[in-house]
Amino acid sequence: MTVISLLCIVVLYLFGVLRSTLNEEETAAKEGVYETLPKDISTEEPLAHIGEDFLVDEGFHSNLPIVILKIDGEVTQYKDFKNSQEIAYEDIEPYTDGQIWVLDNSNPEKENYLTDSPVYSSNMKIKKRGHTSYYYDKPQYLMKMYDEDGLENKTEIFGMGEGDSWILNGSMADKSMMRNYLSYRIASEVGGGAMAPDCKYCEVVLETESGYEYQGVYLLMETISRGENRVNIDNSKDGEKYTSYIVRRDRYTHFDVMLDTYGRLSGLSAEWIGIKYPAAQKVTEEMKQYIEQDFSRTEQIIYSEDEGVFKAYDKYIEIDSFVDYFLINEFFGNYDAGEHSTYMYKNSGGKLYIGPVWDFDQAMNNYYADEMDPSTLAFQTKPFFEQLSKDTRFIDCLKERYSELRKGPLSEEHVFAVIDETDEYLTSAREREWHRWAADYMDDSMSSMYNYYLQDYEKEDVIISRFNDDYDQELYIIRNYLHKHGNAIQTELTKLYDLAEYNSSMKNENELFLLVIMVLFLVPSILINRKG
Repeated sequence: MTVISLLCIVVLYLFGVLRSTLNEEETAAKEGVYETLPKDISTEEPLAHIGEDFLVDEGFHSNLPIVILKIDGEVTQYKDFKNSQEIAYEDIEPYTDGQIWVLDNSNPEKENYLTDSPVYSSNMKIKKRGHTSYYYDKPQYLMKMYDEDGLENKTEIFGMGEGDSWILNGSMADKSMMRNYLSYRIASEVGGGAMAPDCKYCEVVLETESGYEYQGVYLLMETISRGENRVNIDNSKDGEKYTSYIVRRDRYTHFDVMLDTYGRLSGLSAEWIGIKYPAAQKVTEEMKQYIEQDFSRTEQIIYSEDEGVFKAYDKYIEIDSFVDYFLINEFFGNYDAGEHSTYMYKNSGGKLYIGPVWDFDQAMNNYYADEMDPSTLAFQTKPFFEQLSKDTRFIDCLKERYSELRKGPLSEEHVFAVIDETDEYLTSAREREWHRWAADYMDDSMSSMYNYYLQDYEKEDVIISRFNDDYDQELYIIRNYLHKHGNAIQTELTKLYDLAEYNSSMKNENELFLLVIMVLFLVPSILINRKG
């Protein structure tokens, strides 16, 4: 009877390991759609077809896909900000009706013309998006697609994950037009489609009564939403309390269901957790309570001062995703992440994953308030990570994974090659972008809220300006930061051991030891029974 009982325990243990592995495989999204960008081979003057008021003629063409927007009236100003807090105008509908057309022949040797037939078209509702960028002269958009019957139009665009919601990201905070694309592409190579949204460059023109007005270079990209090729978690079912979910750590917003989680109520995290999936209109009070309690339970484990409780965190979070998320954001110096625009997701009954990564506008030494120090780390100070970084096991995982990634996606050779490739792809388009927004890019007065400025700083009693009006210099800033910071990270990760308080690997070693003892006990017992 003893032998049978022990055998059952071993089988159950192995079944649990197998189930966990299958759950991770089911949760992982498919690989991203990123491909090598072809070199711009255009020999024509980039501004040849742009006239006064930035109107383009019918001869306008680009090696990038062209997106045409038609908006029925003015885009609504539906919110404001006071002391960094969002104030929504409850009596104003955020979205405006419109249409979208996408032109792309998918031939690197043939450019796209404004007169080409669209490969995608849809009715849409469109609104401005962003926090600080909400005010910028160059707007960013969130679009929801609808068919002729007014139903959600869930389709693929450029082979990206099927969905009805899409973003046009073109933050003028990033004069290189490269920080988001570079980070998403590399993150996709590090962690697959589960770690980064898909996106593709395009040039946007706005159909107006006067003609087609050039808007600039954008990334057409996926939203963080549920889907087989987006965040691949189970579909929420009406009336089901124990739902899968996607949440975001960020500032308070009136447009999401906000949660009173343990971390914020205990003063351990200043920002809020909001539900991104299920959609706000589908979240019942029971669902809200379940997600709130479920996420709080994970926070209670990670923030526990009881060593035994803390060491159980690996049963609640998918460690590999947290390791990759840490290293991607640290490598690119994206220190707004962790506190803002930080997405996490979970299948009901599964572990908590972190990602996809999001919003690298201020990364790579582009933070408005301070010059970034490439010789130090900072991501270990972010919510969750300041606790995980106290565990030598987590530090070991960071060091081993970074060493591996430096031979592949995070190698300087590869990252710089992607920068060069992207630069050659954007050769003509970035000339048009800088022409369109020259009044902002070339303005060093720091007097307008409709632009992004890098504040001056003082060094050895000398005021140093961070204003930059040269595109090649912007790429040098990125390369210089990544070179210095990339080389410093491994050494700086080692220094985290000095602050470590726990070693959760001892717990796993004890479990393995117990399993080995059980097996060693079982084998002789089985042999004896056979001889008997």
